[in-house]
Amino acid sequence: MKNPKNIKTVILGIGNILLGDEGVGVHTVKILQKEKLPPDVLVIDGSTAGFRLFSIFDEYKNSRFIIIDALKIEDPSKETSRSKKEKKPSSKEGLFVIPLDDFYNIGDFNYPGRGFISFHQTSLVDVLNLFYLAYKVKIRGYLIGIDISDSIDSGFAFSMKLSSKTEQKIPKIIDLIKKHINP
Repeated sequence: MKNPKNIKTVILGIGNILLGDEGVGVHTVKILQKEKLPPDVLVIDGSTAGFRLFSIFDEYKNSRFIIIDALKIEDPSKETSRSKKEKKPSSKEGLFVIPLDDFYNIGDFNYPGRGFISFHQTSLVDVLNLFYLAYKVKIRGYLIGIDISDSIDSGFAFSMKLSSKTEQKIPKIIDLIKKHINP
């Protein structure tokens, strides 16, 4: 691992590659690991590490994180408890850029972006909030979420391949990542 003092940005891909599109974060970082990036950027495959990410968050707590993960975005029109003024998080072609600061408020019932779900044994929200409770450090950066709702509507199938629809999004995901490396 690189010296944490020299790392400004950590790109962390999470997901389960055995569940097709759910592994898009891992597939994306595997491509990024082959690209030439600035020396102050570290790319990590976080797979389904869940709470085991604590050591990475602790080691690089002074760095900015860009986390890539698959999401299921709920249709707000199907939610009866949501007020009409609340909106689905903004998206461009099923890609979402969500500040990690927003995750510390997500437990609030009125949070407008709470209608998304990660598919890991523990959600990113749980990991970030428990890390904050344990270390009193909030992780800075962004989640780049890829809505895979269309892929899972008929249920998960075991596959190590991305759907063509999700695979076609990877260049756009990488462009978003690169825009957020040095804001």
